[in-house]
Amino acid sequence: MADPRNAFKALVMFALIAIVFYAGWLVNGWRLDGQHAAELAERDRQALAVAEQVMAIGRAANAAISTADAKAWKGLEDDKKELRRLRGCVADGTCGVRLITKYVPTGGGASDSSPGSVGHDTIEIDPDVQRRVLDHREAIGEDAAKIDYLQDYAAQCWRSTQPK
Repeated sequence: MADPRNAFKALVMFALIAIVFYAGWLVNGWRLDGQHAAELAERDRQALAVAEQVMAIGRAANAAISTADAKAWKGLEDDKKELRRLRGCVADGTCGVRLITKYVPTGGGASDSSPGSVGHDTIEIDPDVQRRVLDHREAIGEDAAKIDYLQDYAAQCWRSTQPK
């Protein structure tokens, strides 16, 4: 039979080993929790730094877009002012829209370059047609300004996404 004192010693030894193992587990767990908290804090600082950079890029892009808006708006206002002046001039009869024509030589063909065979002239057109020409000029100018604005906007967006 086994000695009860040896069994008791083995049981105490096993309990001590379990307590030491558990204490080591707790200490190691606490250390890992501290490391984990430090890692999380570092990631939070990095995320805040990235968020600040994104906000700075957004502010710069908004400033550039606002500048482009102001420039485009001023260009449109200037064009409209000039068209109002032209419309008033046409309405008063002090100026008009004319077509510039080029007379093509009739007998010499395309290789005839004599000075008398080609002439330029202007033709005055009907006042209603003149107004429509100015309407078309206005529409084309507005469309061109819109396209320029959108191209500038796209370029600003592209530049704001590129790393510096």
